[in-house]
Amino acid sequence: MTAARRKKITHEQKNGAEEKQAAAAPTAGDDAVDAAPEAGAQVETGAEPAEAPDGDAAAGEAEPDPLEVMRQERDEFQEKWLRVVAEMDNLRKRSRRELTESRRLAQADVLRPILGVLDNFERALQSLHENKENADLEKFLEGVDLIFQNFQGVMRDLGVTSMEPMGEEFDPVYHEAVGQMAREGVESGRVIEIVQNGFMFGDLVLRPARVIISA
Repeated sequence: MTAARRKKITHEQKNGAEEKQAAAAPTAGDDAVDAAPEAGAQVETGAEPAEAPDGDAAAGEAEPDPLEVMRQERDEFQEKWLRVVAEMDNLRKRSRRELTESRRLAQADVLRPILGVLDNFERALQSLHENKENADLEKFLEGVDLIFQNFQGVMRDLGVTSMEPMGEEFDPVYHEAVGQMAREGVESGRVIEIVQNGFMFGDLVLRPARVIISA
């Protein structure tokens, strides 16, 4: 191959390479131009970058110390317990006062009617002392008998009744035997004498009757 021929081929190759570069340049430019808006859109529409957690918020969300929680619960339970103990103590004191007051009022209700009987005894004795020389024993006895009947009425109004056990069969619930003797015509174990009468308050034995029973 001659030198002229080689020179011609080299010139043609050089021109072909320049044409290829010129054709490729607009494509790369267009791609860059197209890519630029897309990148801008990504910047505008993309998610905002996450903010770093605040130090105070992170500290507030930290789990509490279990030991401190137990101390707080202990203090709360102790306070409640002390409050309940104080309330129970006040309740006991109030109940004791109310019970004492109730008993005192009940005793007053029992004693109040007896005062009238005491007044009658006082008047009878005063009359006897003032008229010693002209004292009428029969009238005095009548007065005492009236006082006794008055007293029995007061006791009945209070619910107290006499047992009257004469002739009854001995019952250790209601009777207290203080002696025993034989008596003709009376079967064994019957009350033949009353040493001290007994009294009932409803169905409650206030005092058993002290009696002597037959042998």
